[in-house]
Amino acid sequence: MVISSTQDLNVRVIRSSFGSVEIPELGVSVKPRRGESFISTVEGVLKRVEEVVKTLSRNVEGKKKKRANAVLKQIAEIKSGKASMTLIIDDPAGNSAILSDKAKTFL
Repeated sequence: MVISSTQDLNVRVIRSSFGSVEIPELGVSVKPRRGESFISTVEGVLKRVEEVVKTLSRNVEGKKKKRANAVLKQIAEIKSGKASMTLIIDDPAGNSAILSDKAKTFL
């Protein structure tokens, strides 16, 4: 699903323990960890990514720190509606979903 407005941040996201999450514009790919599933919103997914990037940025220097700061800036722009992103959930079990008419399903 292309997230292109602040309203899209409220879309419900369900990820089963088999689903992976990808946000290509941020270079983010989250592989499933055994038993870990969640129900959230797009904004909640972004907050999870943001927290991980903030934690990583505290422990790196140089190019990696610059990259982390760039990702944090992109997240802020997406949350404010100034930038868009693509949220991809891949679930071989078919138990994950993005609950929006804008979401596309590929089988």
